Amino acid sequence: MESVKSVCYVSAGIYLLRLITDGTRLKAQAAFILKLVFAVVFASAVIKGCREFSLPEIGGYEVSDYSAAAEVYRNEVAHKAADNISDILYSQLKAAGIDIKEIKTEVNISEDGSIDISRVIISSADPAAAEELIRKSLGQETEVINGTDRKS
Repeated sequence: MESVKSVCYVSAGIYLLRLITDGTRLKAQAAFILKLVFAVVFASAVIKGCREFSLPEIGGYEVSDYSAAAEVYRNEVAHKAADNISDILYSQLKAAGIDIKEIKTEVNISEDGSIDISRVIISSADPAAAEELIRKSLGQETEVINGTDRKS
């Protein structure tokens, strides 16, 4: 803070000297001397600031338990996988001429990273045809539920 005050005082001094010496022969010499003083004060302020500058210690922020992050990652992968599978099944059902209003896929991801499609919930006017096509695509063990028959 002292350095900033010094720079301000020298700047004010230069301004006042210009006002006082305006129109005299001393104007150029006085301005030159004050500019030298200003340069010295400014340089000392910069040097002092560089000496006192230090980065904070960051060693105390070490995290060793990533289980919560891993769980969030697994949940996000399961959610994205379910959305992608639902989109593909929706496209297949539409291509087969089956009217589908809504489709939701429930998936589980095991510890080894494999994806298990546990259930597909559909909302369709022709649930039998939709179920048949879904089981052909995903396997006979996949549980297919018509969402309009489900009790929430």
